[in-house]
Amino acid sequence: MKIQVVDGNYYYESRRKKFPNLYAQDINFSLEPGKIMAILGPNGAGKTTMLKCITGLFEWKKGKTLIDDKPLATLNRKELWKRVGYVPQAHKMVFGFTVEELVMMGRAPYISTLAQPSAKDLEAAHKALEIIDILHLAKKSCNEISGGELQLALIARTLVSEPEVLILDEPESHLDIQKQMVILQTIKRLSKEHGISCIINTHYPNHAFYLADRILMTAKEKGIVYGNVQEVMTELRMKEFFGIELKKIIVEEEDYLLETMIPRALGSECSSR
Repeated sequence: MKIQVVDGNYYYESRRKKFPNLYAQDINFSLEPGKIMAILGPNGAGKTTMLKCITGLFEWKKGKTLIDDKPLATLNRKELWKRVGYVPQAHKMVFGFTVEELVMMGRAPYISTLAQPSAKDLEAAHKALEIIDILHLAKKSCNEISGGELQLALIARTLVSEPEVLILDEPESHLDIQKQMVILQTIKRLSKEHGISCIINTHYPNHAFYLADRILMTAKEKGIVYGNVQEVMTELRMKEFFGIELKKIIVEEEDYLLETMIPRALGSECSSR
């Protein structure tokens, strides 16, 4: 599946007032099958709203989303949600669903309104849990698992409908560094091994370096920049969008390559010799 946004923008309005466009510049991008795009920006930049507009949960006030060159608005919604998976930010569940039950909810596009999940649906749920490597949690309550495990379960819930595109809203937020790496490695593996395209919101520059083929940067009153990660994420542009000085560091050892950015403020002056 190819997903595109053409001249997209959004604004909020009340009975008395229409607020200015959320983005200082219209959004345009095209993501090819099997590729990962990171949307990078500080808090309050409208990243979650952008994801909801891309998926049709919100309606663009200007512009449109295209799926394989067809306007998203013209597509059957049930069929669309078989092809596109949306993973929101994880919050602890209010009700005591098991992980298995949570994942089965992702089969909704395949189950008629009054029907019960079938053996095939249960098999698909277990397959999704196995892909994410948390099948051992199937019978556990969502209230008993960690935040990282819940985030993985939400990804499995999306995979159970066999989507071609995964759209994830800051899936690594509020997690410790080990759980963050599990989430990021899972996303990368799904893209490389299963050919699933991914769009991920993040405010971690290093995560964009690790994951993304393409990047869209946004910040209040700073416009939109879209392109290859190495070309877009320069030290100068990061200072412009995030308001801090970052030092770009590249480590290369034989078959190992690491690109990262470190805030200069975290360093200290070298003592004179």
